[in-house]
Amino acid sequence: MAIFNLSEPAPPIPDQPDSDPATPPAPKPPGSRFPLKTALAIAFAAILLAGWNLKVDPGKGLDSSIFGDAFSLHWPQRPSQPGPAQPKIDASKLPPTSPVFVDGSNSLDPFFVALYKLEQGKGGVVTILHYGDSPTTADLITGDIRAQLQSRFGDAGRGYTLVAKPWAWYGHRGVEMSSSGWRMRTGVGLVREGIYGLGGAAFEGKQGAWSKFHITGSEQTAVEIEYLAHPGGGSFAVAADGNQIATQSTDSETQAAAFFHAELPPGTKIVSVQPSSGTVTLFGVDCRRGQSGLLYDSLGLNGATTSVLARVMQPQIWKQELDHAGPSLIIINYGSNESSFGKFVHTQYANELRLAIARIRQLDPNASILIMSPMDRGERTGLDEIETMDTIPEIVAIQRQVAAETHCAFFSTYEAMGSKGTMARWYAASPRLVTADLLHPTPQGATIVAGLFLEQLSLRYDRWKMQHGIAVQPSPATPASKPAPRTGPKLAAKVATVKTALNAQSANHHHDKTTGTK
Repeated sequence: MAIFNLSEPAPPIPDQPDSDPATPPAPKPPGSRFPLKTALAIAFAAILLAGWNLKVDPGKGLDSSIFGDAFSLHWPQRPSQPGPAQPKIDASKLPPTSPVFVDGSNSLDPFFVALYKLEQGKGGVVTILHYGDSPTTADLITGDIRAQLQSRFGDAGRGYTLVAKPWAWYGHRGVEMSSSGWRMRTGVGLVREGIYGLGGAAFEGKQGAWSKFHITGSEQTAVEIEYLAHPGGGSFAVAADGNQIATQSTDSETQAAAFFHAELPPGTKIVSVQPSSGTVTLFGVDCRRGQSGLLYDSLGLNGATTSVLARVMQPQIWKQELDHAGPSLIIINYGSNESSFGKFVHTQYANELRLAIARIRQLDPNASILIMSPMDRGERTGLDEIETMDTIPEIVAIQRQVAAETHCAFFSTYEAMGSKGTMARWYAASPRLVTADLLHPTPQGATIVAGLFLEQLSLRYDRWKMQHGIAVQPSPATPASKPAPRTGPKLAAKVATVKTALNAQSANHHHDKTTGTK
């Protein structure tokens, strides 16, 4: 595809410190302090100049009053490090960091501060934007992550979903969608900038087009409709359970991403959106619940690559969307589709990832960034042989390196789930954990991936707490009836069971190879 015929050089990488803030500063080597002879010479010169001012010529020399002024100055305090005002402990006393979840520059600290405030009941909404490709499109992995994080930090709502389904398998946990009459476009497969919503898609419609969102599970108290405001724009109407509750014009003097907020009547089950006059361009519907908790927006596009963030999202519009969302964490989760293009991976992928990171940093410098690697991807090499595509470990290695260079956090899904040969084991498992394309996880496989990510994220969050002298609650020894910290007992038990079965299967497979049996 033309999307991979790119030659733009990588942007300069911002220089940021990568030291662990919990590590005390190393003692200065001999000779690094201010030289004693130089200090004495400066002091002697100051005394001479002050004496000249007092005895010889009061209009010249150094006014002695300057010494008093110097001692009365109020020097500004050094900016405090993000985090609660608890004492930090020596880094040597902390548990070791994980090789599959790396954050050498502690870039996630501001995000952890936001999570800690939620735990302390200080209110507010913490938003996570998870950009990804097709495994994210059906909200399988992201849906499990959302459910577990919200059970721990509070449920702020279902979050952002596209106005309509670009693909039949597009979905969002807790929201059943139906629609008709929209002209849809996405940022997939393009190398030029375009006007898209926060989720990388746009939907244009006239009277007769409609979308319905059946809300299941927890009650939602409000919706936000993201739309394109522009000269000559039409109007759209919002209804709750069939009763119109609001209308909004999209006409504006200038073109911009805009957001319309509507409170929902108690008990609302179905939210409808439809053009009421002219032509409108809508982007997404954001379901909210209260003013406190966590939002986890799954922004997956089928066939998407890193280029969607690096080149396609129009910067001015995207900045308006990011400013409105106010994410504490942005996850970049691509690589599965790039793996089909070896030459691109070898020569251009690293620069493309750097460009995406630089764009996000420019548009939203306050958000932490985490690069999440693709899962293993298998290919058939014979009638009953499945092997890992060679480009997958290469992509993971590039992502790890670029994350370190750009001071982003990195999670290796590929290594956490077992590295090379995982999809062969997952396809042979019962029940199967990956579909026949050896790329997309089944619901059971998605639960495993979500559990692995949550386990590592929780361990890193606990480590941050320990750095700041905050007590860490141990996980319960036995499953409880309610979700517990970390991954929750049901999810943790399921992850442990499948991992045990896979390890046994891997051992049997290795034994068969060494003995020559099948």
